[in-house]
Amino acid sequence: MRRRYLGLLAAALWPYLAFGYKEVPPPEKVVLPPALGPAASLAAVRVPAGFTVELVAAEPLVMDPVDLAWGADGRLWVVEMADYPKGLDGRGQPGGRIRFLESTRGDGRYDRSTLFADGLKSPTAVRPWRDGVIVVSVPNILFLRDTDGDGRADETTVLYRGLAEGNEQHLANGLVWSLDGWLHLADGDSGGKVQSLKTGKTVDLGRRDFRIHPESGDIEVLTGMSQYGRTRDDWGNWFGGNNSNPLWHYAIEEHYLRRNPHLVPPNAFVTVGKVAGAARIYPASRTLARFNDPHGFNHFTSACGIAIYRDDFLGPEFAGNAFICEPVHNLVHRQIVRPAGTTFASERAPGEQESEFFASADNWSRFVAARTGPDGALYIADMYRLVIEHPTWIPAAWQKELGDLRAGADKGRIYRVRPADRAPRPVPRLDRADAAALVAALESPSGELRDLAQQQLAWRRPSGAEALLRTQAAQAARAATRAQALWSLRTMDALTAADVRTALRDGDAAVRRQAVRLAEDFAAAEPALAEAVIALAGDAEKAVRLQVAFSLGAWRETARVGATLAKLVGENSDGFIRAAAFSSALPQAEAMLAALQAAPGVPTALLVEAAAVTENSRALAGLLENVAARRTAADLPAAFGSLGQLLDWLQRNQKSLAQLQRLADAPLQRALGATDLLFAEARRVAGDPAEPVALRTAAVRVLGRDRSRQAEDFAQLAGLLGPAAPEELRLATVAALGKINRSEVPELLLKGWSGYGRATRAAVVEAATSRPAWTQAFLAAAEADPVLASQVEAGVRQRLMYHIDARIADRAVKIFASGQDRNRQALIDRMLAAVTGRAGDRAKGAAVFAQSCQSCHSFGRAGGGALGPDLAVVKDRSAPYLVTHIFDPNRAVEDRYLMRAATLQDGRSLAGMLVGESTNSLVLRGLDGTEHTILRQDLKLFVSSERSLMPEGLEAALDETAMADLIAYLGGNP
Repeated sequence: MRRRYLGLLAAALWPYLAFGYKEVPPPEKVVLPPALGPAASLAAVRVPAGFTVELVAAEPLVMDPVDLAWGADGRLWVVEMADYPKGLDGRGQPGGRIRFLESTRGDGRYDRSTLFADGLKSPTAVRPWRDGVIVVSVPNILFLRDTDGDGRADETTVLYRGLAEGNEQHLANGLVWSLDGWLHLADGDSGGKVQSLKTGKTVDLGRRDFRIHPESGDIEVLTGMSQYGRTRDDWGNWFGGNNSNPLWHYAIEEHYLRRNPHLVPPNAFVTVGKVAGAARIYPASRTLARFNDPHGFNHFTSACGIAIYRDDFLGPEFAGNAFICEPVHNLVHRQIVRPAGTTFASERAPGEQESEFFASADNWSRFVAARTGPDGALYIADMYRLVIEHPTWIPAAWQKELGDLRAGADKGRIYRVRPADRAPRPVPRLDRADAAALVAALESPSGELRDLAQQQLAWRRPSGAEALLRTQAAQAARAATRAQALWSLRTMDALTAADVRTALRDGDAAVRRQAVRLAEDFAAAEPALAEAVIALAGDAEKAVRLQVAFSLGAWRETARVGATLAKLVGENSDGFIRAAAFSSALPQAEAMLAALQAAPGVPTALLVEAAAVTENSRALAGLLENVAARRTAADLPAAFGSLGQLLDWLQRNQKSLAQLQRLADAPLQRALGATDLLFAEARRVAGDPAEPVALRTAAVRVLGRDRSRQAEDFAQLAGLLGPAAPEELRLATVAALGKINRSEVPELLLKGWSGYGRATRAAVVEAATSRPAWTQAFLAAAEADPVLASQVEAGVRQRLMYHIDARIADRAVKIFASGQDRNRQALIDRMLAAVTGRAGDRAKGAAVFAQSCQSCHSFGRAGGGALGPDLAVVKDRSAPYLVTHIFDPNRAVEDRYLMRAATLQDGRSLAGMLVGESTNSLVLRGLDGTEHTILRQDLKLFVSSERSLMPEGLEAALDETAMADLIAYLGGNP
């Protein structure tokens, strides 16, 4: 099937309404802007007052640059994706190049260019490495060397293979040096099963970024998925983004989560910007006629090439800022990034509220990578193309008008931004530096130069460096220097427990955090070091406490460590700190749980969570007794809630109270017996109309799951589905029945269908189709009742017609597709003919949107669901787009909007959009917008339907009049 790709080089691609892409016919006369020469294009760049822009390289010295990296010898290495798009010949002929640039005058303006390698397939990243360079060129990660000194690579070694191939806009990219000596890469939204040729280890990337260790050949998946550009700050905080969400922070590290398979962590993706999604931007270039998605004007649609500025040369207020390239709009956007507890928040800079830091009036300028230079300046790579869109997404009529889709392939520019009143710093030749000079380079405010120095220290290990680094780690004036000196000792295998102990007392919280992490290396050999780490559990900085919670998992079980984890869990409401502590909990389970139970005022719900993530039966018995004893009116809401949590945990683990009864020891038997009274109280409360609805709802959630009396509970729940029940209570009843695995449930739920409102109907369908046997019963009812079948929403029909069980899918197709026009294009043509020139009623269109679209989409103040993109920036909607992609949503589908289906070990099935993934778990956003976090150990099967979440068959709900009204509504201001 055709797939729509977004990211690097994507022109105004934002998957609105139908998750599709809009083809806009060309105007009668297409006027293409001319290419500008290097000097003229330089003159078209605008930057704030006080800065100057220099052109440091241009064609023929460089062409098609997409990545930049400096070597210790001062050379600037450049990746040239010359084979974009579709190969040099339009049929996939590789033509990517690696070259290095040199400044023979030493002024940072490059005047010598050497072609190092060519004929590469769509290279995306380069990293100088020892006596060669590492290059990402799908499907491989290569090491290239020049063995005879002629400036050309003559030796190629495949380090890793198996990166997914495909559209150049979505390939793995980045080779960013980490403080620990690994290289981080963005997945690019492509995935692959990547194998290390050195070790044979293979990793299935899925939808996750990854890191490699070229020295050992190791490879690991990471938290998060970046589209083009994964980057870090001075302290190892990692950031990524995608084409329309320019910046998010990865708040939890993947390798910690692997330690506890029972942990359900919070979503590690944190949107950093004040405005999530396709935020407003302010280009300096002239708006041209577009061939797709006109509503993407002046909003992020191709964010890529992210850089965290790791220097203060531009000014102290620029340190840590994010610079984000936006090639479609010919600009580089700036965000001020600040710590916000355990994560970050960002906003536009003062004076740039309606302007951009770096913007060009030249429509050919395609800025695709921003980098902090070792001289302190900001460097920007300009691929310089007339057309940056991939031909797959350019209509044939436009291709004819545009002519050469590779126009500009013989051009390219690299710019340098610096303060107007001072020259960039001189850059030392670190490849020739001795130990003292390398250590001195760590004093630089340039993070890039510090990284280069650290690499040389790790590779060469010069005599005398260790002592100098030890002094520097303790005494350097710059906190970032002290931290990187510590990491340099570690990458040289020279770090000692004494070094770490000193750093744990550092006056800067960021250094203390690094020291806590480094202390993990000494957990076995220096168990006493745990006390110094424990002392920081009350640190004033949340980021330090977060690291303590993660790092304590390295120590073997001790009462002190367990008590500290309990303290971190009990005293911190921050979800990331709690998740970190629970990731460390398994070796410390007994001590941690004992401390939590002994602490005054710890909520029972927290104790339940602690027992669940440690799977501790002794704690479970104690909790059951504790919960069951809380039967006063004031205690009941918390008691019902805690009991419900326990029951959910048991169900996820294929257990029930009845099963526990058969295997329980004497203490657990007593605890189980004590719950009988609480269940009796739940039955009383649920059936008493005089009780508050919220309390009745809490009681309903536990019914049907005690050791016996299920039949009695089932009958009581059936009575609460009637029209007299408040909707909140009815929805809780539907959910409770969905957790009782009895064959009568679907029939019971559907019995009152005609009297249900929309929310209850949606809940009933979700429950009645959550198990294969129930789904068959539901389909039998729909088969027998055409009215019921006609009232099943299009999204549910889509899910059932592409169900993971072929028998269910076949039956659903016979029921729901019989009235659909399978010739989508014929349907589109008829609808277009009917609505063209027809004036719609915007007020009525709002009602159509609410009925047919709002469950998945927001639209400005109207609000709505989060399953699809927010439509707040939609403008200039045309009838051809809406009609085409509402009625044929599978014409072009972006991977992230494919429907995924999960079958759980307990027999339930879920479907929706994959919105998060880690080693332990994944997060599915259901068709009703509810997010389901699923532990991988609870998964039986997980597949993609290869179909859009946007359903077909909407013609049943949208006739010609409704379609015209919807067009009028979406054409106005949100």
